Amino acid sequence: MAKTSTLAAIAFLHAHGLSVDPGDLQTALAEAIARHRAVLHPVPGREGLTAPEEEVLREGGFDVTPRGIGPDDPLVRTTAEYAAILQSSLGTRDAAALLGVSDARIRQRLAGRRTLLGVETRRGWRLPSFQFTEAGEVPGWSEVVTEIPPGLSLVAVLRWFSTPDADLEAEDGSPRSPRDWLLAGGPPDAVARLARDLA
Repeated sequence: MAKTSTLAAIAFLHAHGLSVDPGDLQTALAEAIARHRAVLHPVPGREGLTAPEEEVLREGGFDVTPRGIGPDDPLVRTTAEYAAILQSSLGTRDAAALLGVSDARIRQRLAGRRTLLGVETRRGWRLPSFQFTEAGEVPGWSEVVTEIPPGLSLVAVLRWFSTPDADLEAEDGSPRSPRDWLLAGGPPDAVARLARDLA
């Protein structure tokens, strides 16, 4: 039974573009949960209430027990998305090979003007794959990423970057996502302006 479920998980991941072992995905998920632990697993007394305040609420008939979080909870879905972004991301060496530059150059771009998007994890820097194509970097990305507010979650960036926007019209009048706009050769400054409004 365990082998069957593992094969099913591998098939699902591959069908969604993730060539990854489920065990590795579990590691990424554990890291994502650790980053969200304060929100996902609140500790009594740390939700803004002191112990005496909790006692008063209990005496008044209020339930102050931290609520259970199920698989459909937005926080759980966001954490799973974050884990998937981490798992499908590139390390600095892989990104360097893809872009034909040195590992040091990738690190400079992550630390300097932030012309690549990355997050430091226990495995080192991870660069989300949505900023790359099979041939290299999404055209104009380095101009756009500098306008994305620092600290914005990778999930929020991915959702914005892959969601059609009415301000980015294709020739047929249909909205394009920022990523598709750039891939189609649209001017990056139009996407950069939208990125500034993400704060």
